[in-house]
Amino acid sequence: MDAVNKKIAIAISLIGLVLIILMISTELLEFMWFKALFGLWVFVFCSSVYRLTPLFKSRNRLEDFIQRDAQHLLLFSLMGFFDKKHGPDWLVIESIERITTKDDELIIYSNNERQMSVSLPAKKAELDSFIKRIFTDSEKQNITFS
Repeated sequence: MDAVNKKIAIAISLIGLVLIILMISTELLEFMWFKALFGLWVFVFCSSVYRLTPLFKSRNRLEDFIQRDAQHLLLFSLMGFFDKKHGPDWLVIESIERITTKDDELIIYSNNERQMSVSLPAKKAELDSFIKRIFTDSEKQNITFS
């Protein structure tokens, strides 16, 4: 997620550079639609830069995105601007066959050929330790971790 957020921030910065050059070299600042466009760019730029800060990671802990009850695994994902969450998507724990973790991503495969992928603000090692901590020993024996 970090790498993607950096690429998004760079792309939005370049768009802002173009807008600033247009603002300086032309008289577009006199038009209300350009002011609204520039205001929208400021909002999107702030959101993209915020996602690169330590505050973003501290406000979005793994416990907020991966939860479980007695029989279900609940998954939430980030969407939109700032800290808006989507979900939950849920899976019956007994149906989980395999869990794959990557940097910033968790992929869960179930026995009914359902696959869920969640992008998370965490590295592979953090995801591995968190996932293994929330499952019981008997559940871990039935799930393949990779």
